[in-house]
Amino acid sequence: MSPIARTARTGARAFLALPCGLAAVALTLTGQRDQAARLRNRLTDDGSGARSGSESGAGDWTGGRVLGRTVLGLPLDAAAFVLVGYALFNSVRNFGYPIWYLDTDYHQAWGGPTMAGVWAVHAGGWLLCLAVLLHWPVRWLARGQSALDRRVTRTGCR
Repeated sequence: MSPIARTARTGARAFLALPCGLAAVALTLTGQRDQAARLRNRLTDDGSGARSGSESGAGDWTGGRVLGRTVLGLPLDAAAFVLVGYALFNSVRNFGYPIWYLDTDYHQAWGGPTMAGVWAVHAGGWLLCLAVLLHWPVRWLARGQSALDRRVTRTGCR
């Protein structure tokens, strides 16, 4: 897998941890523990096809573990959701700069006086920011989420 695809996959998983965790809690509280376990397993699947647990997809996620993971992981999941959401919003904004700001006075903007120069500076500058943002902080948050998943689903804990 290429580094860009790996980074995109890591960012997507980090972003989806909060909504999937909340959905898993809702499923658990409504008595649908197997569906909640499958949802958590799909999020924690590493892409190699090797999942822990049974073939049904329930894995080691019990109702209590789903609830515990969501509560314990709330700070990490919320931070990742906000950070990746910010990156997505600003990606649309900066790569679509000509669409959003064509009717404004862009002659004094960075890269001006032409719209091509303004777009090149905004898109190129944002690519650098995005690379740094997704490479370090989001990866750290995703590692924390993954470590928490492993810790919560570990069997035989004291």
